[in-house]
Amino acid sequence: MGHVFVIDDYLVVGSEVHLRYRFDPSGPHSIDSEGDAQPDGPPVVDGPLNANEIVEFDEVIDFGAVLTESPEVDSALRVLLLVAGTSYYKSIAPTAISTPGLSPAERALVLGMYDGGLREFAYRNDLRVPLPVEIIEREDGPIPPEVQPNNDDVDSDPDALASGVLIPVGGGKDSALVADLIPDGVLMSVNPTGAHQHLADALGRPLVRVTRILDPKLREIVAAGARNGHVPVTAINSAIAVALAAAEGLGHVAMGLERSASEPTVVVDGVEVNHQYSKSAEGESLLFNAFGPSGVNYFSLLRPLSELAIGAAVAKRGLASEIVSCNRAFTIWSENDASRTQRACGDCAKCLFTSLMLAPFLKPEQIREQFGRDLLDEEAHVDPVRDLWSDEKPFDCVGERHETAAALVMLADDPIWSDQIVPNALAGEARSVLAEVGASPETFLRIGSTSEMAPRFAALIESLGLPQAAY
Repeated sequence: MGHVFVIDDYLVVGSEVHLRYRFDPSGPHSIDSEGDAQPDGPPVVDGPLNANEIVEFDEVIDFGAVLTESPEVDSALRVLLLVAGTSYYKSIAPTAISTPGLSPAERALVLGMYDGGLREFAYRNDLRVPLPVEIIEREDGPIPPEVQPNNDDVDSDPDALASGVLIPVGGGKDSALVADLIPDGVLMSVNPTGAHQHLADALGRPLVRVTRILDPKLREIVAAGARNGHVPVTAINSAIAVALAAAEGLGHVAMGLERSASEPTVVVDGVEVNHQYSKSAEGESLLFNAFGPSGVNYFSLLRPLSELAIGAAVAKRGLASEIVSCNRAFTIWSENDASRTQRACGDCAKCLFTSLMLAPFLKPEQIREQFGRDLLDEEAHVDPVRDLWSDEKPFDCVGERHETAAALVMLADDPIWSDQIVPNALAGEARSVLAEVGASPETFLRIGSTSEMAPRFAALIESLGLPQAAY
């Protein structure tokens, strides 16, 4: 019998929440790399694990202050326990997952995050996609009631505590725009670095700091040869944020997840693989439903916007110089120049994409100041920018293929940018890419529907002065 991944329980100790998991060899069966159930038989060794070895994990989330417990907080911590388990499960995936009893919304969330949220991991580790997910529900513990989530505007009383908004910030352009649009929102960050604090300081706001500490045994297992890869970290951070909001009596968690995040990174035999799955509209919907019992309205303020529209708004509001949109600056296990200096590296796909989203609305010297050099005037960046509209986009937080082309066309048509190497070299290709969908660059600046938002939040998006799409 192979190891089963057991999502055990959580324990609140003062300011800390302990999330407990284990690899258990006594489970009924596992799933092999082709997704087929393995019947009882000879012991199966899961990578570096001994066949009969039980491995227990204790992850710690430190909220920095005593967490006020309530049924609402408990419901959010249940979701956190479920989604944070992806960090450990991937080491022996695919295998059966033992969970507490689940509500329908929680079950849908586990199926989504342990498949869609881990498809990049599966694809890059030569596992089958979609990644098979088998849930074995235990009968321990109460199942939370199914609560219809509510995104209505509950802010009729300006003094009501439930009107408060918690804003998770990542240091980049998206959360910077959300924070700027909601000036009375409470800023928080998980494992904040200098870039997060810089943004909070630039906005003149305090930053609530939460620390996530992975169990050190995970790193040991990976070093010994266990599979490793991308997990749905936005879902994990979202659950931390909702738990904090519920504990503090804040009624909303406003995310900066844009519509571009829903485009898949690559399609494999008709199956979408999306690096940004937990940022996608599907991922947001799963989390929204699972968070219903918490009483917190979880939503993305930027869902109606493309990345190009966000770039326009960030530039217009003078936020561009305060952001760091580079994942290398926020790595946990692999220190590099960007993480040491807390400045964008200027070479990764996310840096190049960010520069493209901002450049049409800035001057070349502003991009040079932000990134330390002229990113769009380097021959070495022609092919990496071309990759942004390829069939397999870089596995990074980059937007839609066609909006990348739209930005290039805008730069090629702008005399202050057209002589730079990247726009000059790729203008013709970019126009051809846009012609595939018969779109003009302005198409990607339009605001999508805000009908599912509470009115006061919809008004913030409409106040940006961007063109409205027809519905």
